[in-house]
Amino acid sequence: MADKKKKKPASLGCLFWIAFILLVIVLFFFNKKNITGVLEKTGAAELFSHIKTTTEKTATGIEPVVPLIKTADEPLAVSTPASGDGSKEKEPETAVKAPAVKTPAAETVKPASKTATSTTTAPAVKTPAVKTPTAETVKPAAKEPVTGAATEKPVPTRKATLFFVTIDADGRVLRKEVVRDITQTDSPLSETLVTLFKGTNGTESGKGLRSLIPQGTRLLSATVKDGVAMLNLSEEFQFNQYGIEGYLGQLSQIVFTATAFSTVKSVQFLIDGQRREYLGAEGVWIGTPLSRDKF
Repeated sequence: MADKKKKKPASLGCLFWIAFILLVIVLFFFNKKNITGVLEKTGAAELFSHIKTTTEKTATGIEPVVPLIKTADEPLAVSTPASGDGSKEKEPETAVKAPAVKTPAAETVKPASKTATSTTTAPAVKTPAVKTPTAETVKPAAKEPVTGAATEKPVPTRKATLFFVTIDADGRVLRKEVVRDITQTDSPLSETLVTLFKGTNGTESGKGLRSLIPQGTRLLSATVKDGVAMLNLSEEFQFNQYGIEGYLGQLSQIVFTATAFSTVKSVQFLIDGQRREYLGAEGVWIGTPLSRDKF
């Protein structure tokens, strides 16, 4: 029983010291930065480093270089070795601001490298000379060809004979021939009739000329066969506000304008593609081809 009582306090003591050591280790790791800072401020890190280097010297027989640890705010003085001629003159010391070095306890600090103070001179760069052309070597710029309206080809035109009417003091309707320049196309008869349906221009109106063809009349098609021009006109052609004189006037304008072409002898009128016997309420005959002698 006495042996058991002696062993029990002994085991408790061992467990106490093990727990204490573990606690110290845990506290050391958690406060490693603070402990390191305290060692640097108090100079204990330098003492541990000196002890370690002394141990290395004893073991190897070579004296290691122990660096001088400076804080981040103090400049590190680096001296330049004396010249090879044995003179005592020394280059001025260059102050180098060393960065802050955090050294953990019991670790070796690597020696700081010496900064070379020699300067290098950049090689001179030769700039090639730029030759300026003289007045003799400068050639005048070539003239560019003029483009635009001057180079545009004129639109080909031709003479067209149109017929309009005038009304005299007695109320008679008289035909008047007009020669006008119009655009030349592959369908001269159609182009001439389309121009006629547009009416008189400013100059012609100033001379008292007018057109009795109802406004809005359109040429739907035009073909010539055996001297007969088949003209298909829109529905507006069959309504004239001037009565029978107006119908005769509009028919004569178209017949005389179409028969101005040597290939046309008479005109057959169609309304919306259909042949009609009479035009308007007055009953002007259009059932057969009409020539100039009908007027």
